[in-house]
Amino acid sequence: MSQPIDKKAVYTARYPKGTIIELVEPLEDPYAPKPVGSRFKVDCVDDALQLQGGWLPPQSGSIAVIIETVSYTHLTLPTKRIA
Repeated sequence: MSQPIDKKAVYTARYPKGTIIELVEPLEDPYAPKPVGSRFKVDCVDDALQLQGGWLPPQSGSIAVIIETVSYTHLTLPTKRIA
């Protein structure tokens, strides 16, 4: 029997804190729309499977990115420092 997939664990591994994504389609939110090219820095994946974080200048705000409905691309992943 197969085990259910823990989507939150998968997304948390894919989008660690510090990951930057860029929209490839506009985010059409009635209160805080974001144009193509807007960049977002991830803080965490919440229990609703959304990316929480903040928009980088010139955009602003903290509207969440819904992983399975918003079109974006990875720009950077945080690097681990080797001591």
